[in-house]
Amino acid sequence: MKSFRKEDIIAKPVIETSGTVKGKVKDVTFDLSGTITLIVEGADGKDFQVPISKVTGISDDVVVRSDSATGPVATATGLACRFCGKPMAPGQTWCPNCGKAQA
Repeated sequence: MKSFRKEDIIAKPVIETSGTVKGKVKDVTFDLSGTITLIVEGADGKDFQVPISKVTGISDDVVVRSDSATGPVATATGLACRFCGKPMAPGQTWCPNCGKAQA
């Protein structure tokens, strides 16, 4: 599997699998639990987070799963919220971090 450096993805367009352009990568963050998140600057100039678990590919663009997907996202360490990327326990229908419904 190919590794990517922060410098390799900064300023790349972020495009959903549906074809919608969401913005450009502004930064990459991680927390002590190992969750990696892209900070994306939207067309409106506001930043939002995209968990790395939503990224399906990186080339000239960063391709992410569309928000129309339902349910938590499976990760190497368990389940994660499909919106904020924070870990979730199996069976949870609401994210304990951001409060968004997963169904």
